[in-house]
Amino acid sequence: MAEADSKSPPKGAPPTKRRRKSAEQRVHDIVEAAADHFAEVGFGGSTREIAKRLGVTQPLLYRYFPDKDGLIEAVYRTVYLESWNPDWDAGLSDRSVPVRDRFEKFYHDYAKANFNPRWLRIAYMAGLRDAEINEWYNHLIEELILKKLIQEHRVELGMEDSAFVDTKELSFAWQLHGGLLHFGWRHHVLELAPCETVEDAISNGLDMYFALAKNVYDRAAQNSDMS
Repeated sequence: MAEADSKSPPKGAPPTKRRRKSAEQRVHDIVEAAADHFAEVGFGGSTREIAKRLGVTQPLLYRYFPDKDGLIEAVYRTVYLESWNPDWDAGLSDRSVPVRDRFEKFYHDYAKANFNPRWLRIAYMAGLRDAEINEWYNHLIEELILKKLIQEHRVELGMEDSAFVDTKELSFAWQLHGGLLHFGWRHHVLELAPCETVEDAISNGLDMYFALAKNVYDRAAQNSDMS
């Protein structure tokens, strides 16, 4: 005779009550489901479909997120803001290490943490939607990465330590960052066989940036002096 499963309740015992999820866990589940849904269909996706994914009613979802824009903001915070590692700030500002080395290490860590289909697709979908999320995302990249790259490189070159960053300087830095995002998109979303590794893509992108950036800085400084 087989032994009774030790995990099964004894015969005649009252049914075990399902433990209710906490509000914090419920919010987490909703945001995760919304991020998956928006990554697949874009920000035009319906809250009804998100509720369906979770196996809950739409009114329950609205109890935590009364409108769709609030849910989109929560997805942005989770996918972008919470994926930022605070240690990166200190690493990018450490002037005991050459700028090139700092940003090569940063981009290796950044790609490892973020280059996945959901993160990349949401970034792309945000660019197609006329919403604040795209503006937020661009502001985040410029303030935390691109301006830091420009300012730290100018200091290393012995140029004036100015917090001001010209739009031409930013545009050139975006070419580096955008090229790496395109590599991630081709590899992780389109699933095209890359002609180089992510390490090579980062190294080659930085080679081009550091070879030409001083020319961009000089032109920006000249234009500033003439204005």
